[in-house]
Formats: sequence, C-alpha cells, structure tokens
Amino acid sequence: MPGTQVFAPGLDGRVLMLYDDVGRSAEAIRKLSAKDAAAYPAYRESIARVTEVLASLFATSPPRIDDPTAGDLWNILRAGRKFRALGRKDGYRLLRWSPMAVADLVHEWFESDLLCATLAAPGVSGTMFGPWSAGSALVLMMREAHQRLGDHASRVRGGPGALTQGMASAATAAGATIRTRAEVERVVVTNGRVTGVALAGGEQVDARAVVSAVDPKTTFLRLVDPIDLTPDFLTKVGNYRSAGTVAKVNLALSALPGFSGLGANDVGSLSGRIHLGPEIDYLERAFDHAKYGEFSSEPWLDITIPSILDPQLAPAGAHVMSIYAHYAPATLRGTTWDASQETFGNAVLQTLARYAPGIEQLVVAGQVITPAELDTKYGFFGGHVYHGELALDQLLTMRPLLGFGQYRSPIDGLYLCSAGTHPGGFMTGGSGRNAAREILKDLRS
Repeated sequence: MPGTQVFAPGLDGRVLMLYDDVGRSAEAIRKLSAKDAAAYPAYRESIARVTEVLASLFATSPPRIDDPTAGDLWNILRAGRKFRALGRKDGYRLLRWSPMAVADLVHEWFESDLLCATLAAPGVSGTMFGPWSAGSALVLMMREAHQRLGDHASRVRGGPGALTQGMASAATAAGATIRTRAEVERVVVTNGRVTGVALAGGEQVDARAVVSAVDPKTTFLRLVDPIDLTPDFLTKVGNYRSAGTVAKVNLALSALPGFSGLGANDVGSLSGRIHLGPEIDYLERAFDHAKYGEFSSEPWLDITIPSILDPQLAPAGAHVMSIYAHYAPATLRGTTWDASQETFGNAVLQTLARYAPGIEQLVVAGQVITPAELDTKYGFFGGHVYHGELALDQLLTMRPLLGFGQYRSPIDGLYLCSAGTHPGGFMTGGSGRNAAREILKDLRS
C-alpha cells in the first residue's frame, strides 16, 4: 500500500513494518517492544529537527576556507541560526551524534534487535562502514537530510530511465543539444584552460566550460592529461577513497515472492524497501568480511520490487526485484570478481530464500553487477556508488578535496557536479543544483 516504507522480516517469524505515518509505525513496533513503540515518535521528531540543520548546509555551496565570500558568510550565519533554534538538547545531539557509530545511536533509543538493525542499515549502505564504525551515524543523518532536499522524492513511474528522459526533454526544449553514444576520451586543456572535449572517434567539441558529472577520480585520472595537473594535486586525488562495497543483483520473477510472516499476496507490505538483516551484529559480521577483501556468505540485503508500484516494468503477474547486496568489496583477496560472480549470486539467493522460501523456483533470469563491473562498465571509479566514501574527511569543503569543494577544479573552465562533490550522493540533484549556481557566477562574470 502507498505509505509503506520498510518491511523487515526476522528469522524468528516476527516482522517489522515502518510507514510514512509515525503513529502507525509505532503501533507496528509495539508487536516487538512496547518500550520501543513509545520511544519511536520522539526519535523521529529529534532526527527530523537535527537533520533540518544539515539540509540547510547541503542546499548551499560549502564555504571557502581561506577567503570566504559574503555569500559564504551569510550561508554560515543562516545555518548557525538554525542550529541555535534547535535548543540545547537537540543541538547537543547533533554535535554528539555526528562522529558516533550508528549502532550506538539507535541503541540509545531502542532495545529490539530487528528495529535497531533496520534503522541503522541506511547509515552504512554503500559505504566502507559497519554499524559499529565511527561516523556512520552522520551518514544516517545525511540520508535523512537528503530526503528533505529531494522533497521526499519517490520512485519514478517507468523507472529511472523515465526520469532522465523527462530531464532530456526539458533540456532540449530549453535549447540544449544532447548527444548519446559519444564517448569522451579526453578533456582538452590549452594554456591551463578548458577548450573542449575530444571524443573517441577523433572529433573535438569546443566549449567555454566543461562540467563533469562522473566521479572525481575518473575525471582527473582518466579524462585529464596528467601534464595539466600538478603532482601534488594528482597525489591527493589518488588518495581520495572510492572503493565500492556493494553489488547490485537484479532478478526477473515469474510471480510475487512470499515472505515469512506475511499473508499470501500481501502486495502492500512489499511496496517499500525490504530489509534483510535481523540484528546489528549480523550487519557487522557481513562488514567484517569486506575489511579483509572477502564478500559475505550471509550478506545483508536492501531490496525493492519496483514492479509492484509500476506494473509496466514486468509482464502481467510477473515482477522484477532490485537488490543491493552488502558487503562486496571492490578488490577481492586471492581471487577476482569474474571468478566469484556466480558464487556471490548464489549466496544472495540463498540468503533471500531464508526469508522468502521457494523464491528460487520463481527466478526467470538474474543479473549480478559486481563492484568491478560498476567501475569498468558503468564508470564508477572503484565501484563506489556514491563517487567517494562518505567519511568525515571527505565531506563539506573537503569533498572531493580541501580547496576544491566549490565545484571548480585546478583547470579554469572545468567543473564537477557529481556525487563526489558536496553534498554527496542519494540522487537528490543537490550537487548539480549547487554546481549550477557556481558555474553561472563564473560565466556571467
């Protein structure tokens, strides 16, 4: 049903449901813990208040450190006023929570293992963090803040491609020319300034400005000639952490799978995210494998069935399932992803079958996209879905690098607007919006 956020089954037969409505979620939590049900509304209210401050920071360009402009100072002042408006309790929470482990944050509020794991998981999704890693609580709050930036954007009918097609139509109507299947081999730089891009076929497209929406490492290490960058800058870019930890598994299913704890054909309960990871320590054990260059034989899975809300994605009665499988490190110790792809896919399916018995018989086709393929086929350097680790030293004015946090680069006319810039990933368009403002300032000056 619309309004369902998360369905999280446990291995003991109990299930957790979370909804857009806080009161309804609290009633569902009561089946697990009366104490947690009572605490949940206050938790949601406090999270909403503290992340409003972060959202205000994310909606603007990060301030310059050495020479802040009047606009930078105004944005800092505005954020400061929002921080003061929090009051002592929530202001203290924002400062204390940011460097914390997300496991500690949720355990301060709740006792149910399933609830704690479900709430903590978004704080480590797509990162080289486990729930007991310092700074993972900030990732959780960032995700909440990005939801505010995106005005709680939901799935697009027709899939992500429908969104990009809509954007392309709007751009074309505004006078843009869009070329596809035109691979950029190199950013052309003349006397320290961008003059265009060179395409794979030998053609050069002249331009006054070039805006890169790919990650910073791809931009500077693959598309820019090293001679156009200083050795110091190249070293810093090389040290920017962007090793992926998640694989993507897509399944075509002949019918809607049945999950333990749900009634037959309970479509509404499966219309949001499906979280498979029954406790905090389960998530941490999966992370332990990634630390040592292994994938987990019992991954935690973040799943959606988009064909429930958008039936045109599959034939009548059939469904497609989208799975983010954690943890899957970019580089495997002692083997390769080519050799391990099938084994990993089987581990995901076996884990899924523990919660959805018989799902193996429903699989018509499957696809496993490893971190290696996210790099080589899809252009994510290191396979990192957020274009760089969401760690404290790679955020705000330090995303991607200190001194280059305002979407500009060492090369005049070359700009960045990807998730590797402030305010990071989560597909809200915040980086592009902020970058556009900075680019227009330069072009108009």
